[in-house]
Amino acid sequence: MTHRAEARRTIPVPAADLWQTVSRMDGMEDWYPGLIQKSEVLEPQAAQPRRECVMVDGGELKERILLRDEKTRTFVYAIDEHPLPAGNVVGTIRIDDLGDGTSSVSWSSDLVLDDTNAEQMREMVSGMYAKGLEGLERYHAG
Repeated sequence: MTHRAEARRTIPVPAADLWQTVSRMDGMEDWYPGLIQKSEVLEPQAAQPRRECVMVDGGELKERILLRDEKTRTFVYAIDEHPLPAGNVVGTIRIDDLGDGTSSVSWSSDLVLDDTNAEQMREMVSGMYAKGLEGLERYHAG
């Protein structure tokens, strides 16, 4: 069954600055060093660029970038290979300008989870996203 994991955070940084960081595809280890050790973009000019990330625990993520929409500041990616017991993982980071130099950032994913551990996995992934948004804020705080 498909489940949604998500986190949201208001960050005191202009949306354009946050978008520049998220949309560049690589450098995730700069703003989420608690999870990502290294990220690399393969075929950056392809219709669906691929990104490979090595997590701090050695796990690997193989992703396809599905959408980078500058107008709506929406970044969508599919994780085709990962160490989690989940399938069909599609993540979205969206950055909304609140008009006062702050932004509302949401990070969510739809993923297929086994019903026996779905709630535990959903909470774990939501927690990972919350920590990632904290890292994004810290990165921009300098």
